[in-house]
Amino acid sequence: MVDHGKVDSKSESELLLLVEGVNDCHAVFQLMWLVYSADPVFGIHECGNDEKVLNSLASRIVSTRPSQKVLGLILDADIEGSRPDQVIQSRLEQLKARVGAYYPLPTVFPERGLILDPLASRLDADRLPRLGVWLMPNNKAYGMFEGLLMGSLSDQVAAYTTAVVKRSKADGIAKFRDVHLSKAVIRTYLAWQDPPDIQYLGLAIKRKAFENIETECKHFLQWLEQLFGSPAV
Repeated sequence: MVDHGKVDSKSESELLLLVEGVNDCHAVFQLMWLVYSADPVFGIHECGNDEKVLNSLASRIVSTRPSQKVLGLILDADIEGSRPDQVIQSRLEQLKARVGAYYPLPTVFPERGLILDPLASRLDADRLPRLGVWLMPNNKAYGMFEGLLMGSLSDQVAAYTTAVVKRSKADGIAKFRDVHLSKAVIRTYLAWQDPPDIQYLGLAIKRKAFENIETECKHFLQWLEQLFGSPAV
């Protein structure tokens, strides 16, 4: 019997997705189960933060014998100190600095996610993995995984919860930074569920707390499928 509450986080899988934290790890895993009723065909490795994701990418690419045939990355578009209108380009520059000599990175990040084969001109192209990158929430806006989930709430629920959260900030009760509004809204919404004990986004997805999640995550799921292939069902 498959235990789909447990995440395969093997760091040397041939098909591997690198994520920032444990929340992303469980959210992706449970999203795959919700949609496909099957384990993902790829391993998921929690790196700890965005810098460690990028460093892990770089170290795997320069390895003389990379373990991966396909390597994916999920990064939040919320770089400290970057303006919201600059963050996507800043992420692209970070990728260019680390793997620009190995892959034909574009000048503008694609809205449906990045998928690249190694530069054909490289003599070592056959040893390099196919590379995919998704910037949460949607490759074009400042934010994180919670930003993607915001669209999974009904208009009424999203508007009401957002208004309450903003009021708590204006009244000096809430202390979150403005750039983390979507995180505060999603956490508040989950605290209002029965029971109000959901700590991980993956558990919220498993309990079907987001009614429009499959529609909202359609492009993200298409990117995963295009990069890694479909789960066996």
